[in-house]
Amino acid sequence: MKNTFIYLLLIIPSLLISSCTPEDEKQVLTVTTYSEKISDSNVNMPSGGTITSQYSDSPKGETAVNLFDSDVQTKFSTSNKKVWLIWKSDKSILVNQYSLTSANDSPEKDPKYWTLSGSNDSILWVVLDHRFNQSFSKRSEKNEFGFYNTTSFKYFKLYITVNNGDAMTQLAEWSMGFGPINIDQLMSLSTGDSYTSSTPMGIHYKNRHRTTDSDRDWLKTAANEPDIPASAPTLHMVNFNVLLYPYGNPSPADINQKALGDCGGVAALASMAYIYPNFIKSIIKDNKDKTYTVSMFDPQGLPVMVTVSSKFLAGSDGKIAAVAGKNDKATWSTILEKAIMKYNVIYQCNPDIGGIGSQTVTPLFTGNGSSIAFDSDVLTNDQLEQVVKVSLAKGKFVIGGFSKVVKIGIFKTVTYHAFTFMFSTDPLALFAMRNPWGFCDGSPDGKEDGIMVIPNDNIVPRLIDLRIIDPGIAGTIGTNTPYSPPSFVPNANNVRIDPRLRISGE
Repeated sequence: MKNTFIYLLLIIPSLLISSCTPEDEKQVLTVTTYSEKISDSNVNMPSGGTITSQYSDSPKGETAVNLFDSDVQTKFSTSNKKVWLIWKSDKSILVNQYSLTSANDSPEKDPKYWTLSGSNDSILWVVLDHRFNQSFSKRSEKNEFGFYNTTSFKYFKLYITVNNGDAMTQLAEWSMGFGPINIDQLMSLSTGDSYTSSTPMGIHYKNRHRTTDSDRDWLKTAANEPDIPASAPTLHMVNFNVLLYPYGNPSPADINQKALGDCGGVAALASMAYIYPNFIKSIIKDNKDKTYTVSMFDPQGLPVMVTVSSKFLAGSDGKIAAVAGKNDKATWSTILEKAIMKYNVIYQCNPDIGGIGSQTVTPLFTGNGSSIAFDSDVLTNDQLEQVVKVSLAKGKFVIGGFSKVVKIGIFKTVTYHAFTFMFSTDPLALFAMRNPWGFCDGSPDGKEDGIMVIPNDNIVPRLIDLRIIDPGIAGTIGTNTPYSPPSFVPNANNVRIDPRLRISGE
């Protein structure tokens, strides 16, 4: 049936609407649409509903109802290069994946750019997925897409904004659903598997020293201090007051790398704070005497307790040089970094914490050192986004870096440096990466807390390598929300370490 109505797009915050909305949707328009009811017996959607096409110009037998008939030989077509389709479900549904199937002819009419959005009132739209430069390798090909989502919606808009050049646009099938997103097929592209059957701690801890009773006594005695790292010989130990959790819970904002070149290690700690803040609380015991006992695992995966004092590394000016919170405060991160240093006095797995890798840090607390890595320029943008978001949704730690210095807005990437991967508040971004310095190179004030939004372009994603680490006892399902840095008041006396002064490989 045909319906004529006034389509009014409200101007809403950019978080909730695609920045690619064309000008013809930013004003009051009279639009003739075509709507048709779809039975709940259809197999493409989780429920019955109504499909509405922006235009009612489809040739006979090629209306939008064909998108849900499970027949790749039928199709929807319109005499427009761009078109939106709105699925109104009979009930609110949760989806995190969808598929589009190309029509049986004319590849130049295939969709190339599109946005999928969700709404509960058909007025306020949330961007769920955005695709650029897509292609179908053959006719009647089903391409599947996944995205992160935890919100149920009643309306879903598929907005095709660019096709392959024809005056008409066509599509054979559209389906949506919810379930685990399968990235197993991408694992063949990975490298650097750290699993070993010899120890749950991973290959780095294979055939290492076995804990003795005297080791346990030494580790649990707070007065026993670790050595000054060979990579930072000018530092010395100074007593500092500790504020364990400045923001109420462990936060990535508590990771602010100073003079030590342990970016891989502290980026991994930031990932633990982002995904499992309560786990961090569970492994640190405040002994109420300015000492702290940390639950850890020895190289064989057996529990061991490490107690540290409130003495931490400082520079010649007396200010803290170990990883710290904002305003140079010692926090849980400072305690865990020192526990790692003390651990290695006994086990000598990483005698100098400078250059320590993320895959060797998390198992000390989680008991699991299994991980895989992806080199840069191996995954496509879509594959990279899928691997990162699915891994985070599964509660895994994701750490990585950049192979080249490039600008992202006013910020610049840093090479030979580790970042923490996170969900982004920007719906058009692939994801976000946090610099453990606690600020981005090029930042005027550091208020972004080191967060760089990774654009879906042909430059930045190709430079990214990453490592995905199993969470062990930390859990299986962690945070599923984007990271928003807590507000803080910068301290004028908090002098940042010049990145050029840090050792190479950090």
